[in-house]
Amino acid sequence: MTKPEGAAPRPNAPDSAPASTDDARADQTLSNPAAPGLPVPVPVADRPLVPRPAVPAVPRPSLWRWLRVPLAVLLLVAALGGTALWWAGRPPLVAVVGVERGPAIEAVYATGTVESLNTVRVGPPVGGRVATVLVDDGDRVTAGQRMATLDPRQLEQRLQNAEARLRLARSDAARVEALLARGVTTIEARDKAVAERQQMEADVALVRRMLDDLVVNAPIDGVVLRRQAEPGESMAANAVLFTVADPTRLRVVADVDERDIPRVHLGSRIAARAEAFSGDVFRAAVTNIRAESDSQTRTYRIEATLPPGTPLYIGMTLDVNVIVAERRGALLVPAGAVQRDPPRGGRPGQAHVWAVGPDGRVKRVPVTLGAEGPARVEVTEGIGPDDRLLEAPPTGLAEGDRVRVRP
Repeated sequence: MTKPEGAAPRPNAPDSAPASTDDARADQTLSNPAAPGLPVPVPVADRPLVPRPAVPAVPRPSLWRWLRVPLAVLLLVAALGGTALWWAGRPPLVAVVGVERGPAIEAVYATGTVESLNTVRVGPPVGGRVATVLVDDGDRVTAGQRMATLDPRQLEQRLQNAEARLRLARSDAARVEALLARGVTTIEARDKAVAERQQMEADVALVRRMLDDLVVNAPIDGVVLRRQAEPGESMAANAVLFTVADPTRLRVVADVDERDIPRVHLGSRIAARAEAFSGDVFRAAVTNIRAESDSQTRTYRIEATLPPGTPLYIGMTLDVNVIVAERRGALLVPAGAVQRDPPRGGRPGQAHVWAVGPDGRVKRVPVTLGAEGPARVEVTEGIGPDDRLLEAPPTGLAEGDRVRVRP
């Protein structure tokens, strides 16, 4: 079959597959149906063309894809930084308190102990070995009660010898007196015999008194604070065996610093507290101020007699406040509202408070303090009763800073 002239060639489909051999033969048969000896083929429908699957194109990386994560991080950091700056720039929230009026007691603090007004150290005036001990620590004794005895055997032997010499001296004195009456001896011989007899009498009396001193008796009514002897111990003359005190007559003894002692006077009132009686306050008045200080502690000792019936025990430790001044209607502020500058030259720095004005700005106000307590402090100069103060000033506060008052 010839192609007609002027007909354009059929282009091949770029996406179709080349025809098979059977398909070519079928095309030839259809183009020449009268060919002899060949069977007439049955027409067969054309097979549908199956397109090839498209290969996706690889996208090129864009600039936005690479920059969007860093930009998001930068925006988040900027937002957080701005929030932090805004929060840091806010005025601090503070509590404001007013100035109160009330009594102010100015006192000098000291540490004291309880002592008895009558304390006696008991011991024998002679030495010897302790034979018996009849009382113990804490025992109550009465005046004249036997407390201990020393071994009397040596003194008893001395007494026997002294009594024997006394008998001989009395016999000699009587014989010389008889001879003098007969004119056989002299007056000087009689006087010598009499003197020897008197000497022997004095020796016997001394030994008997020493025997009496071997018995240790209680000198006062009281309680035994300390026993310092055990049976069998050898004690020197005037050694202390017991300490006895009267528990019904007590006093407070306190040591006051030399810087505060000029403000303490006879009759100054004291208020004392003991840990064993935490809810009680024991009051007394100063009865004695020692004229000489302790060179080591640089303190002066004061004494105050406690009233009868005080339930304190001898030797208890007390926190003593000596009242040196008392003012009513004083200006009082919380202790936390007062701040101090750094110390200079060993002296405490200037005290000051922070006052809040109507515009919400603070002002540093130097003040002069009076009586100071754990909760309240007296202010004698610097503020008035209508001022508003920061209860607990925050750190880093400066003059003129704005604050937010807590409702």
